[in-house]
Amino acid sequence: MNLHRRCVSLLIHIWLFVIMPASINAQNAQSDPSQHATWAIALHGGAGSLPKDLPAEVVARYRDGLRAALDRGIAILKSGGTSLDAVNATVNALEDNPLFNAGRGAVFNSAGYHELDASIMDGATLEGGGVAGVKQIKNPINAARLVMEDRYHVLMAGDDADTFAADRGCATVDQPYFYTERRWKQLIKTMSSMDLEPPTSPAYEVPSDQNLNDSGEADTGETVGCVALDSHGNLAAATSTGGRTAKRYGRVGDSPILGAGTYANNKTAAVSGTGIGEEFIRHSIAARVGMRMELAGESVEAACRNCLEEVLRPGDGGLIAVDRTGKIFLGTNTPAMSRAWAHSDGRLEIAIWESPLDTASGTGNEANSR
Repeated sequence: MNLHRRCVSLLIHIWLFVIMPASINAQNAQSDPSQHATWAIALHGGAGSLPKDLPAEVVARYRDGLRAALDRGIAILKSGGTSLDAVNATVNALEDNPLFNAGRGAVFNSAGYHELDASIMDGATLEGGGVAGVKQIKNPINAARLVMEDRYHVLMAGDDADTFAADRGCATVDQPYFYTERRWKQLIKTMSSMDLEPPTSPAYEVPSDQNLNDSGEADTGETVGCVALDSHGNLAAATSTGGRTAKRYGRVGDSPILGAGTYANNKTAAVSGTGIGEEFIRHSIAARVGMRMELAGESVEAACRNCLEEVLRPGDGGLIAVDRTGKIFLGTNTPAMSRAWAHSDGRLEIAIWESPLDTASGTGNEANSR
């Protein structure tokens, strides 16, 4: 009997002082995912040929814009929020910044107005949505998310896409909202170099108080995108753009197309592209990254490098990606790609020119990039 009592007493002590505290600690960790789980986020402000001799204050504005957008996503992921909300909010910040070719500051088409494209994809469900050629939506990525959440279609285009999003509460603006002087100068320069007659003025009246020549440079800021892994293990990707300068009106690039410019799958990675959209469409670049990972067993770095070095031509563009373990890749085959990334282990970097083909999955070799 004494032995039985001793065994019971021992079991009670084990329960009270070993098992129950461990269970409570585990429950507390689960209630605060940021304390125990990996999250990661990366963004790009476009691949291209951003000149290295930009004035220091202009470079600082670019870096500040990248950091402000990154901080939006970090705040959501740190609090245990979803990757979908993080990429949405990050792209919103870039769309609102006239330095980049998305939302305010979008490039002009050949007819002298703006047509905007965007897409978003949820890696947990493979649901996604895109809009193409919208003209009145302040933040096209929000319209793309509405298409995704409606779940009846994947891609909507033109005036009806504007109407669809506006009817569901998306903020709308008139075309002059997107205007910047430098984008107008960029259109004239580009069309002249193509031996085309540029429009004599934008296709709308520019307000007399408009003063948004933020950099004084013509060829600055391109497509924007974001990829993220949240503390619940879910991936998401989002991409937004004004397209190519002097594009024929009605042209649709890769950014609103799932599998071309945007892709996310919890089995593999979340991917966002930037560059010559026609090439990303022809080669299904964003989905190709995921397929190489799933079918060939490649790492996210190897899959992205194959696309950039073996499939796309030099100068075609760049990629950002994060895999399901939190490994990040950021790379381009162009002279520059403004980019930033952060990880739950405390690493955070911002870069524009250095290490054009880079990875953040190992030692963080962008640590000294500026």
